[in-house]
Amino acid sequence: MATLAVGIDVGTSSVKAVALKRTSSGYALKSVGQADIRRAEYHPEESPQSLAEAPLRALERISQDSAFSRKPCAFSVSGPRVAPRLFKFPAIPKGEVEQAIRFEAEQIIPFDLAQAALDFVMFDEGMEEGKPVMEGLVVAVHKEEVDKQYVLLKSGGFDPVVLDIDTLALANSYLETEGVADRETVALINIGARFTNLSIIHGSRRVFVRDIASGGDMLSRAISEIYGLDLPQAEKRKREAAYTPLDELEGGGGGGDVTEAGGETEGFGGDADTEGFQPVDEGGEEYVLLDSDETGFTTGGDTMTGEEDQGFAASGETQNNMNAAQRISANRAVLVDALGDLISEIQDTFKYYINRRIVPRIDKVRLCGGTAKFPDVDEFFASQLGVPTQLWNPFARLDVGGVSGKFPPNFLDELGPLMAIATGLAMRQL
Repeated sequence: MATLAVGIDVGTSSVKAVALKRTSSGYALKSVGQADIRRAEYHPEESPQSLAEAPLRALERISQDSAFSRKPCAFSVSGPRVAPRLFKFPAIPKGEVEQAIRFEAEQIIPFDLAQAALDFVMFDEGMEEGKPVMEGLVVAVHKEEVDKQYVLLKSGGFDPVVLDIDTLALANSYLETEGVADRETVALINIGARFTNLSIIHGSRRVFVRDIASGGDMLSRAISEIYGLDLPQAEKRKREAAYTPLDELEGGGGGGDVTEAGGETEGFGGDADTEGFQPVDEGGEEYVLLDSDETGFTTGGDTMTGEEDQGFAASGETQNNMNAAQRISANRAVLVDALGDLISEIQDTFKYYINRRIVPRIDKVRLCGGTAKFPDVDEFFASQLGVPTQLWNPFARLDVGGVSGKFPPNFLDELGPLMAIATGLAMRQL
């Protein structure tokens, strides 16, 4: 089979594109592109026609790169018109599998299969009560959703030839770059603007997927409410927060008292150690967003001895710790307000698969997507899920030497976590 080489991820807030070349040692990055999609919530000054054409305009900007234009590409869809479902039935002859899966899909897919594109993947055969069983994942996508994306991509200058779903492209990206041990379970969480894609990989052959209707837009709304900003300002502040603490950014809001809803942290995976901090308060904690001058200190003396100098250094270290704690508290307050429901949905999903003995535990969580770059989000997920959590950059495992000179230093490191789905699509095979 030949690797497709080009993946196009049309999200809610941006279009991402990745072109790869298969090498003897893995993959080399040939080109990467990203273009924002102007949206009504954050660009109210735009006309309805301009907003309707925004996804096409973003695609056209990316298609100016010859690495993408008119090249065969894979694309993906997600959301409520995508229905992935697990299936299991007694082992049957291979020639009867497809008919059996279609019959099973008719029972569990929430819309008419006559209006759907249908595909499936088989897991390794298992045993249940001493008898062989066949397990797998069947996916139905409403044809209107497929047709809409196909026409959009063709109009934007692309040649779409392979359809995938976001969650499976996400899993493919991780399996191809990082790999998963036979007895290991990894949860991938791609936090988009409106949807979060969750892929749970157990070993190299079993993938369980779900789209959750919550994402980075909730974070923008929380910043808007807490800081008294309109949504465009809040979205700008969210993006800037990766470089400047929330309460030091210009424009609107002087802070205020923010109360975090308490609760006991639930762990998944038995004795797995949690990286990051645990919730500070089991009941409720009041977070106060302080201006920098309120946390400053002054010295009272014209000269300092060596001992005093050491004391001053210690005070400075203490102050730095105070500032760091203040930053974490401010970010954490926003994250709790914005992503509390998302955390609950992820916790419920983990419980479902563990309690049904579909997976033994969740060993680690890897975050990606634009919102995953918000400060302290990995520590927040670790503390709430009870599972070691890190930001994941799929570009870290690619050979980027051929294109790194085209971009500013660290640009690909910053961009990589946004590109997980596009990277997985580019790794699809024909």
